[in-house]
Amino acid sequence: MLWRWSAKSTVKELTLRDLSFVFEQDIKMAIYTLERYQIEANLALVACDDYDIDKAHLIETLRQSDIAKKVNDHYVVILFTFVNHEGARSALQKLLARYPQYKLQGSLIGLKKGDDCEMVFNRILQANRCVHADHDINLFDDFDTCTNNTSVAAPV
Repeated sequence: MLWRWSAKSTVKELTLRDLSFVFEQDIKMAIYTLERYQIEANLALVACDDYDIDKAHLIETLRQSDIAKKVNDHYVVILFTFVNHEGARSALQKLLARYPQYKLQGSLIGLKKGDDCEMVFNRILQANRCVHADHDINLFDDFDTCTNNTSVAAPV
């Protein structure tokens, strides 16, 4: 296992295998639904560096149509379904703002037609690296990088 040292705390580095083990079937279904029925889905990764936060409670605060799972002690992955990218971003911002004392960090990507699981997981891992690169930013949205905005991450 890889470990990354941070001035804030020690955070377990997330791997493609970790995400595949927990979320591969859900992503396959979301990609199929997107390609077949044009129903958007967005994937978010929430970094919970603080052990004290109750991940089960955090997951319970989401809509019933969203799929959320604890990956390990540091990460929760969320698949926002039946909502466009702006709605997913808003939901993620509200989730991050609900627990300011824990300094949660979120990464958000939109699923695209032609994606496969490995592509999706690599993009969310890259987004996670970006949000951890700057501790002043608590949300990275890959949609911002795709629309030619100069801002690739936005504080909540």
